[in-house]
Amino acid sequence: MTGEIPTADALTAAGWRPGRDAAQDALHAILRTVTVGRWEVFPAAERALREFHGLRVPAVGDGLDVAATGCLVDPQEARYAGPPLRQLGHSLGTRLFPFGRTDSDAPMAVDEDGRLFTLGVGGGWLLGDSAHDGLLALAVGRRPVRLRSRERYWPLSGMPADLAAGVRAALVAVYVLHHTGVYSARALRLQVTTLRGVGVLALDRTFPLLPGPLEASAEPLTRSMEEALAAAGLRAQNCELALAVPAPSGTPGPLAELDCTVTVGGPAGGPTLSLSAGMSASYGRASRVLAACEAAFAAWATPH
Repeated sequence: MTGEIPTADALTAAGWRPGRDAAQDALHAILRTVTVGRWEVFPAAERALREFHGLRVPAVGDGLDVAATGCLVDPQEARYAGPPLRQLGHSLGTRLFPFGRTDSDAPMAVDEDGRLFTLGVGGGWLLGDSAHDGLLALAVGRRPVRLRSRERYWPLSGMPADLAAGVRAALVAVYVLHHTGVYSARALRLQVTTLRGVGVLALDRTFPLLPGPLEASAEPLTRSMEEALAAAGLRAQNCELALAVPAPSGTPGPLAELDCTVTVGGPAGGPTLSLSAGMSASYGRASRVLAACEAAFAAWATPH
């Protein structure tokens, strides 16, 4: 594509202006949407719809990054998309309210923070951090953010498959999570699964980190875990050991659901490090700090 797309004029040409308020038309549309679809309206949705309701925004040009798409802002256009939009909201940890429909027949919705989402090819997408930005992005073809869970695995080659090595690796994970700004963990969680038969979770216990340098916690933690295994009549050699780094109480938003685990002695063979996060970590600060964390883990796990 060549030429410059007049992004600033895309919404103005559709009839939007700063301070626009569709007032009664927007409120009537919200009421009809709530009545038919059993939706629950919230302040951010009402504000966005009062500002943009009734606009038919056309596509501008071919698109900057992806194909430009027009849309109609009217919650009634998406009120019957309840199940998929509610499922998307549940996955994101927020409520969604219908906002309209794109020219490609994809429902749009706004969340409690005013962000604009759509459901289309490939699942859910974040169009913009506000309804204004999302409508502009759609009209001029700016690339949306795909919403998907993150899950990464790194084999820890060269690491012994024993509890002591697993504890040391988990403490490295604690360090990386802290220094990349994910969160500052205060404990390790040991989950022990027997390898015979169907596999039973035989031990699930959290061990607090000791004050001082992380390296100083390695041996005491290992001893405490060995004592817990012995008290439960378990042998580490006959079990899968999962050493998770749980988020401390009060960790906000999507980072609270992150799972970082070092697994030792399981069916996968050698020790592994895994990192997973929910769909809501696809955007914003959570996405940025997780990208830094993943890069640090990849560098650490790669043999030199």
